[in-house]
Amino acid sequence: MNIYRDIPQLKHTSIALGCFDGVHLGHAAVIQAACDYKGKALDSCVFSFGDDMPYKQNGKRLLLWDDKCECMARLGVNHLIVPPFESVRSLLPQDFFKNVLLDRLGANHLVCGENFRFGNGAAGDVATLQTLCEQYGVTCRVVPPVNFEGTMISSSRIKAALQNGEVQRAAQMLGRLFSYRLEVVHGRQLGRQLGTPTINQYFPEHFLIPRYGVYASVTEIGDRRYHSVTNIGVKPTVGWHQPLSETWIPDFSGDLYGQLVRVSLVSFMRDECKFDSIEKLKQAILQDGVNSKHLTADYI
Repeated sequence: MNIYRDIPQLKHTSIALGCFDGVHLGHAAVIQAACDYKGKALDSCVFSFGDDMPYKQNGKRLLLWDDKCECMARLGVNHLIVPPFESVRSLLPQDFFKNVLLDRLGANHLVCGENFRFGNGAAGDVATLQTLCEQYGVTCRVVPPVNFEGTMISSSRIKAALQNGEVQRAAQMLGRLFSYRLEVVHGRQLGRQLGTPTINQYFPEHFLIPRYGVYASVTEIGDRRYHSVTNIGVKPTVGWHQPLSETWIPDFSGDLYGQLVRVSLVSFMRDECKFDSIEKLKQAILQDGVNSKHLTADYI
């Protein structure tokens, strides 16, 4: 997949339009429609924005940039176009359509969701896009929402589920486990002293942090998956200065410092709590390991 941080010169394209901040099942339906278009031999494209895209409400991201690109590539996207938001935000809808989609990107077919807006001040809507497509001889498809539990899937619903610790519901809307691939950093090495060595990972500033607590998780190291226990929070028994992900991988031993490791959350097991002693903390962690092995069996 080609990734452009500007607006390239392309020809004969089928373009999915949208922010696609979570690449959840609703977003995937729009992207897949652009990739699967059979009207002509067209290159599939996604026109989106990077982390400079302002969010009016909860600005926390569901996906790290590399993971977003990976999701797009798996869906079959040939070209991912993510210009700086400032470079197009002042364009009127008709100017964005003509100057960007037609003249630069060579659009023959456009795909969007029912809530798509574009142009300066989000002045253009789906009806505007359809009118412009008809005027310039471009085919257009509007993909209906994908529902879960009778309601449209949205990034805000997924964020709310994660903030409630409902990682299984979030996974059903995402179409995959909620995960993050982050660098392993040094901690206090208390887990090593307890016989339960952990990997520590800090969350980026704009990444959504799920509900504090202990999760059954799956950790990917190389081409293998391991059942694991992940504590998200501030480690109240020993105290810590900022939220982090701390993961114990019972069946793995080795040095992962400085490596990028993916952790996927499978099930919320319990709230974070402060134990009366380090020994009680150790016993709780060991029991968490037993519970996690059972909960993650289908993912290993």
